[in-house]
Amino acid sequence: MDSASKSAESVQQVERPGEGTETKPHAAVDTVHNDEALKVLEGYNGNSEWTDEEEAKLRRKIDWKLMPVLCMTYGLQYYDKAMLSQAALFGLRSDLGLTIGDRYSWSASIFYLGFIVGAYPAMILAQRFPIERVASIIVTLWGLCLILTTVCKDYRGLYAQRFCLGLLESGISPMFMLIVGSWYKKNEQAMRMGIWYSCTGYVSIFSPLINYGFGKINGGTSSWRYMFYFAGALTIVWGLLLYFVLPPDPIRAKGFGERERYILVARLRSNNSGVRNTHYKMEQVGELALDIKFWLVFAVAFLCMIANGPISTFVPIIINGFGFSTLNSLLLTMPAGAYGGTVQLIMPYLAYKFKNCRTWIVFGAQLGTTLAALLLWLLPRSAKGALLFAAYILPSVGGGYAVLMGLQIANTAGYTKRSIASSGLYIGYCLGNFVGPLVFRKEDAPDYAPGFIVVVITSLAAGILGLVYRFVCMWHNKKRDQAGIMEGFDHAYEDDLTDMKAPTTLEASPTARVTLLTMPETINEWLPFDATQPKRRRAELARTSDGHRTCTNCRLSEKDCHVRPSKRTKRRRLARPAPASDGPVPMPPATSAPDDEAAHSQQDLSLDTIQVLTTSFDDFAPPFPPPSRPSRQGENRHPAPSPRGSASGQPAPSPSQRSQSSDARTEGVAESHTGDIDTGFLQVYAPENQSDAEKQALEACLEQKYNLSSPHEQDLQETFAETYWEYCYSWCPVLDPDTLASDLTRSPLLANALAAAASNVQPPLVPHEGPAEYYKKARIMFYDDEESDGLTTLMAISLFYWWAPRPPSTVHRHSSWWWTSVLIRHAQQMNLHREPTLSHPISGNLNLSLRRRIWWTAFARERLTALCQSKPAIIDPDDCNIQEPSLSDFPSDPYHQRKGEIFFYWVRLCIIIGKIAKTLSRSTIPSAAVPPPDQHRQELVDWVNSLPPHLQLPIGAARTQNFDRDVHQLHLPYLTTIIVLHLKRSVNTLPEALPPAILAASCIARILRDILSRGNTRFLMAITCWYCGTAFIPLLQACRVPHLSKDANDCLDTLVRAADQLQIMWGSANVIKQGFERLRKTANDTARSAKPQEAVHGDPPVIPEVPRSPGRRLDHGLSQREAAGDFDWTALFPFVSQHTGGIANSLLTDREQGAATREFPSPENAMFHETLLNQFEDLFEPFADYRLDFMVPG
Repeated sequence: MDSASKSAESVQQVERPGEGTETKPHAAVDTVHNDEALKVLEGYNGNSEWTDEEEAKLRRKIDWKLMPVLCMTYGLQYYDKAMLSQAALFGLRSDLGLTIGDRYSWSASIFYLGFIVGAYPAMILAQRFPIERVASIIVTLWGLCLILTTVCKDYRGLYAQRFCLGLLESGISPMFMLIVGSWYKKNEQAMRMGIWYSCTGYVSIFSPLINYGFGKINGGTSSWRYMFYFAGALTIVWGLLLYFVLPPDPIRAKGFGERERYILVARLRSNNSGVRNTHYKMEQVGELALDIKFWLVFAVAFLCMIANGPISTFVPIIINGFGFSTLNSLLLTMPAGAYGGTVQLIMPYLAYKFKNCRTWIVFGAQLGTTLAALLLWLLPRSAKGALLFAAYILPSVGGGYAVLMGLQIANTAGYTKRSIASSGLYIGYCLGNFVGPLVFRKEDAPDYAPGFIVVVITSLAAGILGLVYRFVCMWHNKKRDQAGIMEGFDHAYEDDLTDMKAPTTLEASPTARVTLLTMPETINEWLPFDATQPKRRRAELARTSDGHRTCTNCRLSEKDCHVRPSKRTKRRRLARPAPASDGPVPMPPATSAPDDEAAHSQQDLSLDTIQVLTTSFDDFAPPFPPPSRPSRQGENRHPAPSPRGSASGQPAPSPSQRSQSSDARTEGVAESHTGDIDTGFLQVYAPENQSDAEKQALEACLEQKYNLSSPHEQDLQETFAETYWEYCYSWCPVLDPDTLASDLTRSPLLANALAAAASNVQPPLVPHEGPAEYYKKARIMFYDDEESDGLTTLMAISLFYWWAPRPPSTVHRHSSWWWTSVLIRHAQQMNLHREPTLSHPISGNLNLSLRRRIWWTAFARERLTALCQSKPAIIDPDDCNIQEPSLSDFPSDPYHQRKGEIFFYWVRLCIIIGKIAKTLSRSTIPSAAVPPPDQHRQELVDWVNSLPPHLQLPIGAARTQNFDRDVHQLHLPYLTTIIVLHLKRSVNTLPEALPPAILAASCIARILRDILSRGNTRFLMAITCWYCGTAFIPLLQACRVPHLSKDANDCLDTLVRAADQLQIMWGSANVIKQGFERLRKTANDTARSAKPQEAVHGDPPVIPEVPRSPGRRLDHGLSQREAAGDFDWTALFPFVSQHTGGIANSLLTDREQGAATREFPSPENAMFHETLLNQFEDLFEPFADYRLDFMVPG
C-alpha cells in the first residue's frame, strides 16, 4: 500500500491572461504569472470554442499518453517497496539477522522515516526543474539503491538502505499528483489518481509470479538477492526511459497540434486553482492548530494506516503461518492485490458518483479492515479458507484513504493552511505506516494476536472519527445557515481566506466544493452559465469576520454585522465625501465586475475628497523610480485598497439590492451592445457580443490574480515617454514635455498609468512588469484616492485608454468607455468644460492649455464612441463654453506643433461625428431642430477640404508615397462615419450599403493595407476594431457584384489580417474576427445555394421594401425628403482617384466621364434609382436568406 496524499496545492495550472485585475483590499495576494501557458492562450488565433466530442477525444488521448506511464512507474515503486515482505520468505531475515527481536519490523518502519524526510525536497525539485528530468533521476537512483540491498551484510546496512530507498521514493506520489493536476480538470482528477494509485494492489498480482520463479533458483547466492537484482535493473531501465516517455505538461508535451494544445490549456480554467500565494502566514498555521477538523482527519489517517503494516509487510508471512509452503504462500498473496486495487478504483468512483457520501465510504472501508482483523485474530488456524478471505479483504483501508485525501483538500481553504493540512495528512499516513509494522512482533508469530487487536481498535476508531468529522461539518453548516450566511469560496481563494473565515459548505459534494461550482467540461456548456449567484455570495462575504460597526444592510436585514478587518497595521482616515455633483456618475452594474468591486458601493468620485495619505508603502512605487526623489509632506502612500465597503463611509448596497440591479445576464450583456445610437452595423455582430459576454461572465468567477516580477529599471522612464510622444500624443496630448519628469517623480499613479499605456503599445525588450501589472497598480491607486492633484489624476485616467484587454460586449470597469465616462465626470467636477473668466480669482494659476487638451481629449473620445460603439452622448455641448484647442495650446517646437495639428482636426471631426450620433439616436424624435443627414454630409465635405495638404490622405495613387501613420489614422473615423451614413438599415437583414459606403470601406482597407505593409500595427487604438467591423459590411455585399467581387474580397482579406494583428492587443478584435468568419461563411453558403432570379423583360425593376419596426426609424439617411436633396456624394472623397483601387475605379467611372453622380435612390428619383439598381443589381438585393436573427427593440 502506498500514498498519494501529498497535496496538489502546489499544482500550477494555466489561467486566462491577465486583464488588469487587482488584488483584493483585505488580503495581499501574491500570484505566479510568468509561465508558458499564457503564450499558448495569447498566441492561438483559431476558434476559441470546442465541442464535447473534441474534448472527449483529447481526454482519451491524454489518458493513453499519461496513464500507462504513471501506472508503470507507481507499480514499480510499490513492487520495489514491498519486495521486503516477499524476500523475507526466502531467507532475507536469517541472512541479515532480522529474526532477532523487532529488527524485521524496524526494517519496514524505517522506510517511512525516509518518506517523511524526502517528500518536501523532492517537490521543491519538481517545481524548480523539468518534472520529467526529476522523475527520471529519482527512479534511476532508487533502482540503484534497490540493487544495493544485495550487498547488505546485516540489519544495520539494511536499515540504511531502507531509509535511503524511502527518501528516494517519497517524491513520486506528490509529483504524480502534480502531473495529474496539470493535465486534468478537477472532476477528472479523482479517477485518474485512483487509476495509478490502484497499481499498489494490482502489482501484487504479478510480483509474486516473478518472485516465485526467482525463489526456485538454487545458485551460489540466496534466491532473494536475485529478486532485488531483477527489480533494481528493471527500475533503472525504466528510469532512463521515463525521461523520454513521460509527458511533462500540456505546454511542452509532444504529439499535440496547435488547437489540441490550446484546448489542453484553456479547459483547465475551470479548475480555479491557478493562484498560488507565496506568503507563509503564521496566523493560518495557528488557526490550523486549533481546527478540530484537521486533527480529526490527521487522526483518521494515522489510525487507518496502522493496518497498512500487516498489509505491505506481513501478509506473505501471515499466510505462510497458516501452514502453506513458502512458494504457495507467495502465490496466495495475489488475490489480496487484486482486491486492493479494485477497491482503490471503486471507492473513489462511488465518491465521485454520489453526493455527500465520502465519510460513509471511509467508514465502510474501515469496517472492512476491522472485520478482516477480527477474523484473523479470533479464527483458529484450521479455518484456512476464512483466514485467507480475511487476509484478502484486509486492504479495504486503501480505498477509504484515497477518498480521505480528496475530503481533506475540499474542506480546507487558505493557501498556507491548506498546504500545511495536506502535509499533515501525509505525515499522518507515514506515521501510521511507521507504527504498523512495530505492533507485529516476532514473539507473537504466527498468530500475531496483539497486532490484530491493535488493528481492530485503530481501524474502528478511524471509522468512528470519520463519522465524527461528518457531524462536525454538519454542525458547522447548520451554524452557518442559522447565521444567514451564504456559502462561498470564490473570494476565499482570491483573498487567501481560510475555511473558518470564509463560510462554506463542508463535506459537500464529491467534486470538491471548494469551488462551489460544478464546472461543465466544454465551452458549449459554459455559455448559458449564470454568474450572478457567485456574485451574490461574494456580496455576503463583506460581513463575515470580526467587525467594528453596524451597517445599514445588516441592520435592515436583522442580521449581525461583521465587517472584514483590514490586514494593514494602520488604518487610513479619508475625509468625509463631498456632496455628489449634479448628474449621475456612470456606473456599470456590479454583476460584470471581474473582482470584488461587485461588493463595493458606488463611490463618490469627486476630486474634492481626495486626500494625501500618510501611511507608507513601497509596492506601488513608480515602475521606474528616478535616481533621487524629492521629499514632500504627505507624499507617502499606502498600496492596499480601502475596505470592501465604501471608502467614503457610505453603506454598500445590500445583497438584495445588488441582485435587483444585476439579476440577469442581460443587465450586463444586452445593454452593453444595444446602444443608444443606431449606427446600422452594430447589430450585425450581436451573436459574437453575446457569446463573448457570456464567456466573460463565467471567467469573472474563474478569474485568478497574477503578480508579475518587478525589476524596476530606471531607463524605462525614458523609453515609456518616447513611446507616448511617438504614438499616443496626437490623440491624447495630456502630458507636458517640460514637466513630465517631475510629474512622474511626484505621482506613482501617473507613472504606472504611463507605463501601462506605453508598454502595451510598444513593449520594451528588457524585463519589465507588463501593462497588466502597471494598470492594476494605477487602478488601485485611483480608486483609493492616492493622488491628491486633480489634473494629474485626469492625466492618468486618460492614459488608461490604451489598456483594454476585454471587449465591451459586457459591462465592466476595464473598458475604454468606462474610463472615458469617469474622465468626463471628473473633468466636469473640476469645471474643465467651462472657460474661466478673467475675473476669476484663480484664473492666473490655472494651466488653461492643459485643461483644454484634457477636456477635448475626453470630448472627442466620447463623441467617437457614441457613433462607433453605440454609446450615449453624455456631454451637453450647450453646457460647455471652453474654447476649442488651438496650436497655441501646444509646445512651440515643430514636432509638437505637428502633433497638435492632428489633434486639432481630430477634435473638429469628432464634433461632427457627435452631431451625426445625435441624429441617428434611437431616442431622438424627428423634428425641424434635428439637422438632416445632407447637412452632416456637407459638414464632412467641409472638414475634409479644410485639411492642409500635408494632412490629406495620400492614397490617390496605386502606391502610397508619403505614408504618415497619424494622417492615416485621422481618416479612419471619417471614412467610418461615411459608411454609417450610407447604410440602409432594416430589422432582419444585413444593412444594405450604398456606393459611398462601399467606396469608404475600400479606402479603410487601403489604409490598413498601408499600415500592415510597414510591419507595425500596435499603435492602432482599440476603436480600430470597430472601424474594421463597419467596413466589413459593405465590402461583404460588394462581393456579390460581379465586377466588384475580386477587389472586395481582397479588401476583406486585408480586414481579416488587420483583425489578426489587432487581436494581439485588443479584446474587441476577438469579437470582430469571429463575426468576420461567420458572416463570410454565411455569404459564401448563400451565394452557392442561391438560384438566379430572371426578371421579365420590359417589367420595371422591383424595389424591395425595407422591413420596418413600429416606433423606430430604420432608414435615417435615406428618407424621401433627404434623398431628394441635391448632393454629389463623390465630394466626400477628394483624395480618391481611379488609381486608388479596383472598387474606386468602378464606382468613380461616371465622375471621370462627366456623368451625373448626384442624389441617392428614392421613389421620387425613379430614373436614377432604376439606373443604379440595374448597375448594382446584386448589391441591393435583400439578404433575406441570411437568417441573422438580429432583433431590434421597437
